[in-house]
Amino acid sequence: MIKQVFEGLDASQKRVRKIATIDPIRKKIILIQPGDKVLYQSGLREKGVAGYLYVFAHATAKSIQGMIHGMEVADTIRRSGLWHGEPVLIDACNAGATSDGIASELAQVLRTHVTAPTTTTWNYPLGGSAVGQGAFEKLPGVLAMLPMPDLLRLGVWRTWGPDGQPIATAPTSPRDTGDLLKGALMQKMGKRR
Repeated sequence: MIKQVFEGLDASQKRVRKIATIDPIRKKIILIQPGDKVLYQSGLREKGVAGYLYVFAHATAKSIQGMIHGMEVADTIRRSGLWHGEPVLIDACNAGATSDGIASELAQVLRTHVTAPTTTTWNYPLGGSAVGQGAFEKLPGVLAMLPMPDLLRLGVWRTWGPDGQPIATAPTSPRDTGDLLKGALMQKMGKRR
């Protein structure tokens, strides 16, 4: 694994240096910090997705691992040496929650397709493989404050085109199905490469 330094905001909104873990064999970038042991281990365990650059991180609708501009995320992706114009899959809570947020901005900057969840993602190991892995809605009412989603209600994954406009939504990601984009949309994507 290769380590790469990037900058992002911490919880107090102070700009700090962080570590990206680059896995060239599985074509993935883990932005979760090694101190976040359980989630970092989940990121290491992920196999990646054929045909995509896979990014595993914490996010909001407006930031990925504290990076608030698509240019910052794109710079980290480019410096990894892994990206060669293929679509990007962001596995990070709420990174795709708004149609004009960080995932949209990243698609525009990289001029490629970007897929991200519109809801909380869940990737928790219980002695091995992740259990209930995917995007999920929050639990109802006061239960929403618990540190886990409603594993019975799937969330949504949204895909943006190279122009930053949303073009597709699905209840599963390319990681879950092998490919989010099928048929005519996939052919259209292939022609742009």
